Amino acid sequence: MEKLLAPVPTPAGMDSREIVRRAIELECPPRLPYSFVVPLETDFFETVALQHLREPVGSGRTKGEIGDLYYDEWGVGQEITKHSWDHVVDHPLCDLHVLADYRFPDVTDVERFGWMRPYLQQAREAGKYVVAADPVMMYERMRTLMGFEELMLAPYTQPRGLDALLDRLTDLTVGAIERWAAAGPVDGFMTWEDFGLQTALPMKVETFRAFYKPRYARIVEAAHRNGMHYIWHNCGQIVEMLPDMIDIGVDVVQLDQPRLMGHRRLAAEFGGRICFWNTVDIQWSTGPAVSGSDIHTEVRDMTQAFSSLGGLMARQYPQPEDIQLSRDLQTEIYRAFLDNGCGL
Repeated sequence: MEKLLAPVPTPAGMDSREIVRRAIELECPPRLPYSFVVPLETDFFETVALQHLREPVGSGRTKGEIGDLYYDEWGVGQEITKHSWDHVVDHPLCDLHVLADYRFPDVTDVERFGWMRPYLQQAREAGKYVVAADPVMMYERMRTLMGFEELMLAPYTQPRGLDALLDRLTDLTVGAIERWAAAGPVDGFMTWEDFGLQTALPMKVETFRAFYKPRYARIVEAAHRNGMHYIWHNCGQIVEMLPDMIDIGVDVVQLDQPRLMGHRRLAAEFGGRICFWNTVDIQWSTGPAVSGSDIHTEVRDMTQAFSSLGGLMARQYPQPEDIQLSRDLQTEIYRAFLDNGCGL
């Protein structure tokens, strides 16, 4: 907590929270807000950092060895990998006809949120922008509950069941937002849901609009109603759905693969309409030929593309060990961002 709450350079009379707010609301902050892990310097306080303080309900991942099977609180069978994500092998809702008998975990239980109140208050007093974590992560949750293939087929084979599942997960997400609002000072609500493949969406954009967009609109509205920005981590080639994200009021899209769509394209088509919270592309940056000089050029190109538009924030990938990003390149990413908009 001490390192997470340590102050970072800000102009006199302004704290990190205000710098982030200005970036998100496209009001041209005095520098780019940032979240770095090497070294640990950040304008943000993300509640996912508190997860290690309490083992998730129903989790067996901390007690087994690689390859061991456990079932999480959603009834999803997973094999332990010892990485940030385990391998799903058993999907309890591949057939949505059993949905009526499925028991959802109570992710809106007040006990899951109330214990964090002192930490949230500490973060607010330290001037940090507080980011609450989505415990549902609707699209990702559906992939684990149903399996990817069944989820892709469901609009055609199980549309009523898909509607019912989406509505239930939306209710849970809205309930979680309301719990966060009651728990303490929260500035943003963040979800991690990757709709993109490497070249396109895995579904027709019309399918997204018919089944998913109305539910996300309701979730975004709930975040705004409770005084929070809505932050959506979304990887892959998602350029086709960005207009819909903007349409429903998504405030921030957090991209780990911005190079996939191109900095200039993102700025030209969407700059000034939504805030981008970008890492240096996690696939490109781990390539064997990428040098420190390449990193600096990449960051300069990214920040220059948005220089006249605003709405850009910097981020280091928070699990560098999972992508085998060397410490030297992590340091170069930090230096490159400081040299290109994050420094005062």
